[in-house]
Amino acid sequence: MITFFVLIIVYFAFSWGLPWHKIPSTISFSYIFDLLFALGISFFFRLPWKFKWDINKQTFKAFGEVLALAIGSIAAIWYMDIEMPFRLVQNLEWHLLIFAPILEELVFRQTFQRVLIANVGGKRVTSMLVAAIFAFSHLVGLMVLPVEYVPFIGFQIFYTFVLGVICGQSLLKFHSILAPIAMHFLFNLSFYVAMQLEII
Repeated sequence: MITFFVLIIVYFAFSWGLPWHKIPSTISFSYIFDLLFALGISFFFRLPWKFKWDINKQTFKAFGEVLALAIGSIAAIWYMDIEMPFRLVQNLEWHLLIFAPILEELVFRQTFQRVLIANVGGKRVTSMLVAAIFAFSHLVGLMVLPVEYVPFIGFQIFYTFVLGVICGQSLLKFHSILAPIAMHFLFNLSFYVAMQLEII
């Protein structure tokens, strides 16, 4: 358990402590750092890399949960007329649909959750705790975004926690890192489509 919290401190010390926000079009931490961190920790602790994923009824239930969360979040943003920072990002489709789903899941589910599972077993508490850390990581926006986006960051903490729980549970159910990546991708795709249709 101590190892888990040390990894959290090291990760946030680098991801928040270094000036990643000075890289043009980046509103989060460095994706290169995320990749190297996930690969390094996975190699060092010999964390399992499982890609095989059996599609079944549980899979479609998880997809349904993600879509319900996405539609609810989009509706809330539209109803409350919350200003979103995603339009500030160049090449948004790459960030939202490729980098974020893959690299964030490698860090939070493949690395943090698997380390926690190794310490406490495959319990539901692992997905809840890692989801809270995942949501907390989005507070970095307070350091790099203009003040008009504070309401969005506050709302983002809520939906990223729920998304993190769903992704964490999918790792426990399906044992494959591809499952949380797919859930995360579907959620972000819903946001991207809503933005393209100018719903939000």
